Amino acid sequence: MTSQKTLDVEQQQTAFVSKLALHQSRRNQSIPTLSVLTGGAAATQLLWNQWAQQVDRHTAVCTYESALSLFEGWLSIVVQHYDLRSLVLERVAQLSDRAVEQLSAWLTHASEYQIERFWQQQCAQSEQGRWLKVLLDRAKPLCGKFREAFNSEGIELKANDLPVIAQLFTLVSTLLPENAAPGILIRLPPDCHEFPQQTILIALTQLVEAVPKIPIGLLLPSDQADELLNTLPESRAKATLRGGMVEITAPGKNGLRQWLSDRGLKREDHLQSIVHAGQKYGATEAILNAALALTESAEKAEPTADEKENYRSQAEWLLFQYLEARPATSGQFRVNAQLDIRFGNRSMEVDFLADSAKIVVELDGYYHFQSSDSYRRDRRKDIALQQAGFWVLRFLSEDVIARLEEILATIDQALSLRLAQSSV
Repeated sequence: MTSQKTLDVEQQQTAFVSKLALHQSRRNQSIPTLSVLTGGAAATQLLWNQWAQQVDRHTAVCTYESALSLFEGWLSIVVQHYDLRSLVLERVAQLSDRAVEQLSAWLTHASEYQIERFWQQQCAQSEQGRWLKVLLDRAKPLCGKFREAFNSEGIELKANDLPVIAQLFTLVSTLLPENAAPGILIRLPPDCHEFPQQTILIALTQLVEAVPKIPIGLLLPSDQADELLNTLPESRAKATLRGGMVEITAPGKNGLRQWLSDRGLKREDHLQSIVHAGQKYGATEAILNAALALTESAEKAEPTADEKENYRSQAEWLLFQYLEARPATSGQFRVNAQLDIRFGNRSMEVDFLADSAKIVVELDGYYHFQSSDSYRRDRRKDIALQQAGFWVLRFLSEDVIARLEEILATIDQALSLRLAQSSV
């Protein structure tokens, strides 16, 4: 029975990733495909990332605010991994029938009048010329200020002008190497009153039809996916939803308890916490193994090889999966972030940072209590953060398992208070 339950988890993961591979095969044939990921958000997002790594695709993870917000989030990933200015310069050189080196040198030494005349000619030939000018002039500081950059060129860019924004997606993706455009994984906003799921689904259907080769996924809770299937009239949006659904179900309580017990976990509080989290947020082998490792030796649990790039412990990795899986906290925190605060002889680094709310979360393992000096150092760090206006929340690493919901509730409360204060 235990081996079968374990095999079910493995089979689900394999089937999930295989379905995403099938979706990408459709995209490579320019067949519009929206991957609608249903089930526990922690598991589905983790498996999307696993697939993206396998096919060497970067991913922008965005909360839906507007079509423009998706493009800005996606463009930020493009800028991180590609020299956008050089790519734009190559396209402008092609359009103006010049060598790239010659054009680059000329733009460096030409007068403002000559450059203005050059761009007038390019813009007169096509709308693409105006967009390329913005991208070339503002490639590095562009992200987050895209609408302002276009407005400065006299181009009115509306947040939900999907035809124009789709053309921008297309333009930038054609600058990149073939089949290398980053994907987009989209979360629903915490409050869907302004953007109901049906409205978002229709917009994303139009987007995948306009840019079919870009991998686009939507994280959609199972109950909301079922509701949409039952209430939407037959339409392109409903067909897109039906054809793109990829589901991973939560493991059964009894099977999960048995799986954990067979691996030596006996403490009832740990068993209950892992089972609850698995039922609520989904579970993968990586999540279950990380949780199990923490219960065995939370203070010494090291991240796996795949996790070491961004995380210093499995406690950090696991907590981040749950923060990202929840609407209230998804997209709010950066891991192992550096602050412009001197601490000792270098910049201060914190475990989790919510920039907009000015909240720091620290996970304390065994090394925090090894000596009086370590304890005093943490208190000095807290004071420095408080003086800079940050709230500091400290939790024990081992409590990421035993007291997960208490930790998440405390973070929710702090975020709500701080964001309310900042909006006043």
